[in-house]
Amino acid sequence: MTSKERATDSMRKASFDKSHDEFENWLFWYRDFLAKIQEAKQVVSRKFEKLELLEAIILRCAVRWEDLVLNDMIISLNRDSSKYSNELGLRLRKHLTLSEAEVILVGHRYIDFRSVSEIKAFGKRYLLSRFNPFKVITNPWSDAIDEFLTMRNLLAHYSRKAWRTYRTMMRNRYRLKRIPEPGSFLFSTNPSTHYVRWSEYLGTFHKCSRAMRRAVSGA
Repeated sequence: MTSKERATDSMRKASFDKSHDEFENWLFWYRDFLAKIQEAKQVVSRKFEKLELLEAIILRCAVRWEDLVLNDMIISLNRDSSKYSNELGLRLRKHLTLSEAEVILVGHRYIDFRSVSEIKAFGKRYLLSRFNPFKVITNPWSDAIDEFLTMRNLLAHYSRKAWRTYRTMMRNRYRLKRIPEPGSFLFSTNPSTHYVRWSEYLGTFHKCSRAMRRAVSGA
């Protein structure tokens, strides 16, 4: 890419809306699909089959959330990299291309935030406030997403550590003595709200995405 092409590319600012539209559309699809699975009487009729499908979607939904977070960080740096540059003592152009922002942020690494609080801390430290969608994530949303990701970690690894973390969450948060598998827990009804739990988690992701999008709208 020539300097002229790079300058032109850096002037084109990516939109937060596109990635949030895609994420929210997937949430709607997961909601409708899981509703069909839960009510299915044929093809997927046995409980363990329903649980297997639900647990697979937990993994997919978590990956899409992580992709949304990374895209928002890259787009934020594309809009203005000055705070990131100042924090790290780098001499970067204020207006980076998307490719440059991705290379600087990710490179050949795999970025793994262990909790939403880490995502919020990253945004507060490295992203300008007007381009920081994570600043509006509330503590209740953060807690719910962390719970969902705890279930994802268990399903992805089934390690002793993942089991311990999941059991601790179930006992401390929900006072459960018999610890259900993630799928069984998500298919259960929340006695406080009378909603199916998987629907509540998807709803939290959707509300969070909408709020994040509004936080940077017009920026």
